[in-house]
Amino acid sequence: MSRQELQYPASYIHAETERILSFRTHYQAASTMNPWESCALQTAQYQYPDEQEQGSRGASNMTTWRKPTAAADPVMYPGLYCPSGFDMMSILLRVAGRPNPKVQLGAIDCSVALLLCDLEQPDTPIVYASEPFSLLTGYSNKEVMGKNCRFLQAPGGKVSRKSVRKHVDKTTVKSMRRAVEANDEVQLEVLNFRKDGTPFVNILTMIPVHWDSQHYRYSVGFQVARED
Repeated sequence: MSRQELQYPASYIHAETERILSFRTHYQAASTMNPWESCALQTAQYQYPDEQEQGSRGASNMTTWRKPTAAADPVMYPGLYCPSGFDMMSILLRVAGRPNPKVQLGAIDCSVALLLCDLEQPDTPIVYASEPFSLLTGYSNKEVMGKNCRFLQAPGGKVSRKSVRKHVDKTTVKSMRRAVEANDEVQLEVLNFRKDGTPFVNILTMIPVHWDSQHYRYSVGFQVARED
């Protein structure tokens, strides 16, 4: 089909323009939002290290954060249409923009398997799981919500909080626990099990991140199956 055949009549273009403007005005003028929309907007307030502060204080002392300028399109809010209030982009941006990283992750994108755990809730439950995580482990998003990540340490996913680990050495378990308690970054290898019971060596990276304050609220766990 030629380019000329794709030309739309002026009346159609005018109508579409009016529709878009009306749609945008509706959202700009709205005084209230659904609860999950409000939550999503709050969690989507990305923060990045302040480059000016970094230059004046030096990289080792840089702790201040800044909020980005408003988006050019006021209708587009990152994370707005993710009912959980989380999305891959918001998580990855916070990890990439964290000050003073101890673990070098390299390039990461939306193909990475990750879990987001709430550090303020008892037993740090999972509150978000990416689709690549489900593809890696066989567990669906619904199956892992509210669980502690330790369920991956045994076939069938039945691992209590203080139980003796039969498949993971004590040193590894202690290293993970200490990292969570100290809000520290850590990268290690741990034996995990998929939903079907097959084992794999998980190259696990745990990164605590700020969210709506200067306190660490969540821990991001990146999973990569080691290829032997």
